[in-house]
Amino acid sequence: MVKKILIGVGALALLIAAGAAWAHGRGGRFMMKQMITQRIAEAEDFIQATPQQRTVIEQSRDVILGALQSNAQARRGSHQNIVAILTSPTLSEPELHALANDHVAQMQKLADVIIPEIKKVHDVLTTDQLSKLATKAQQMHQKHQQNQGGFGGPGQ
Repeated sequence: MVKKILIGVGALALLIAAGAAWAHGRGGRFMMKQMITQRIAEAEDFIQATPQQRTVIEQSRDVILGALQSNAQARRGSHQNIVAILTSPTLSEPELHALANDHVAQMQKLADVIIPEIKKVHDVLTTDQLSKLATKAQQMHQKHQQNQGGFGGPGQ
């Protein structure tokens, strides 16, 4: 059990490091914000959102992006702590549990901000608009599942 936890925490540390490296690449956080804004604008056009709907959607987008940015800053601050724990001569299970608990708490705080915003957007859309979004999401999912590889190579 301890071995599984250590492997999980190690994988989490690698994921955080990879995410930080990716975010600091070309454009980083600004580019991600721009991409999200563009996708939301395309979705608004696709469902033919009214000006009032666009206002609600864009306000929620800004709140969510702000929460994601704050969470990213908190994660960057904990990166050095993770590295110090994982590279120390003795590995402390209580410290690893504290890291995991901190991560759960951060995700809960993020959910507490994001979920009400998703609800606001959902409530302002019509059933036809929601149906169009569901169809588009299904199409995008199928498109992204084509030729999926993985550790074993390209999909069959």
